[in-house]
Amino acid sequence: MANLTIIALTLAALVAFDTAHTTIITTTIEDENPISEQRQCSQRLQGQRLNQCRMFLMKGQINDEEYFPQMAKPEEVILQYCCQELQNIEEPCQCEAVKRVYRDVKQQLQQQQGPHFGPFGFQKIQKSKQKAQVLPNLCNLHSKQCQIGTIEGSNRFRIPF
Repeated sequence: MANLTIIALTLAALVAFDTAHTTIITTTIEDENPISEQRQCSQRLQGQRLNQCRMFLMKGQINDEEYFPQMAKPEEVILQYCCQELQNIEEPCQCEAVKRVYRDVKQQLQQQQGPHFGPFGFQKIQKSKQKAQVLPNLCNLHSKQCQIGTIEGSNRFRIPF
């Protein structure tokens, strides 16, 4: 009887020990939230000038080559330098970099047009946007195309591209 009690107590102790033993599993969750990724990219892109990409999008949009001698370079040369700038950026942020350059160029074109921003101004922005959308493909980046959204003018105009 004593042996049976010892076996029962040992078995009870093993069950209690097994129940008390905890396994810790660490799970890494990749945040695929585009807003969070966009925020991270914005932080990483701070300080990145991307002047060549800006010039590539502006090429043919302004007649200020006398004020900006670097704009006199052939478009292919500017594109090559732009691609180098983009390839120096981490892959997940390359498209965000293209979008940022496009937004800067769009703002610059709108400021140049001033309050008389009409159809001709929209054509300039449209041309810059089209160049921005194909830029990843031209540069053989990981993301082959960037979706940039719509071009907005006054409340009456909203042109999707």
